[in-house]
Amino acid sequence: MTRLSIICGEPPDSVVERASPESLRFVTLDCPLERWRDPDVRAAFAEMVRLKMLGFSAQHAAGIMPVDTSDFIASHVLTCVDWHDGLHIASAFRTISTERCREFNLTFSAESLAIAADAREHAAAVREFVGENGHVGYLGSWTIHPSARDNPSLRAALRDDFALGCVLAHEEAGLPRMVVGATLRFKVDRLLSGVGFRPLSRRGEALPPINVRHLHGEPVLLMCRDEAGVPSQAEALRGRWSARVAL
Repeated sequence: MTRLSIICGEPPDSVVERASPESLRFVTLDCPLERWRDPDVRAAFAEMVRLKMLGFSAQHAAGIMPVDTSDFIASHVLTCVDWHDGLHIASAFRTISTERCREFNLTFSAESLAIAADAREHAAAVREFVGENGHVGYLGSWTIHPSARDNPSLRAALRDDFALGCVLAHEEAGLPRMVVGATLRFKVDRLLSGVGFRPLSRRGEALPPINVRHLHGEPVLLMCRDEAGVPSQAEALRGRWSARVAL
């Protein structure tokens, strides 16, 4: 596969700023820790981290950690611009299952997020949601290259790649049930409500947003999806999803 890269120059020189939605291609990176000897895996992981550093620093105050331990064992979905010199990462998100967390002796990421925010009701709600059958995925860390802000059509396509691509990824993994931490400032809750996500609830009542510690108190709404079906609009992405580069 062609080496992945991110263009970090000024906006006029950015591939992402000039790209069209038709040039997008999915790349998936599953459990980098177990494939670390593969140079393509290391290159893709490094460029993904670079993207997150760019994206997080553009939207948050200093002192934000863009990656954590779970990035090494999660499954990552990258949307790349297929350019003449290679694939350039334009956006990325990660997903991690309850099984993967147990395999590596980590608390399930959704529960860990709630615990860190001292949100006991939310942590209990996550455990109850997981406890229904034990097979759940956590979706998070969605990041877009800052230059996409100057390319409205590409930005809209990247939003679809996140909202609909996450459903396709979890369908293929056999994990239709998901939890996500939706950052309210970026209207992620509105985006995901359109594909079947709803606020996490307990005792029949929707739970309020939590203040996420590692984001300096940023309000985040824990949402869940427990539908097995795929939204009809996701079918438009299925061909590109099937043709993805899988690392």
